[in-house]
Amino acid sequence: MDILNTLGINIKSVIVQGVGFIILLFVLKKFLFGKISALIKERSEGIKNSYAKIEEDKSAAEKLKIDYQVKLTEVEAEAATKIQEAINEGGKLSEGIVRRAQEEAEIIRSKAQEGIEQERKKAISEIRNQVVTLSLLASSRIIQQSISKQTAEKLVDDVIKDMGGLSVR
Repeated sequence: MDILNTLGINIKSVIVQGVGFIILLFVLKKFLFGKISALIKERSEGIKNSYAKIEEDKSAAEKLKIDYQVKLTEVEAEAATKIQEAINEGGKLSEGIVRRAQEEAEIIRSKAQEGIEQERKKAISEIRNQVVTLSLLASSRIIQQSISKQTAEKLVDDVIKDMGGLSVR
């Protein structure tokens, strides 16, 4: 003990300080460390729960992303199908329109051909009528005059002059 005294260490004060430290440690453990430990444990659980929630949300978002991609692919396929159907329908409609136009053109052409044929027949009929009229005129003049060469030439000249007024041209 002499050594402790020479060093300036007082045993009583060391024992009192040791007992005070043990009491302080006991008080701290009872009131402070329990609360701090519970707070740390609670915070740790909160962080774990947050990470778990984040992982759940991430997997849910990934699932939604996949669902949306599938739906987008389906919509794109459906749109492509509808576009192809519209193209096919447009092709059918255009074929129908072209066919109807060709039929109408054929009808118009046949009507025009009939009109031309009627006009031709009418023109032939008019020419025939004029020829008959000219023949009658020439016959009546021939009968009225004697048939000499000069008279016949004059008659032909007269008929030609009369034909100038009745010609088809």
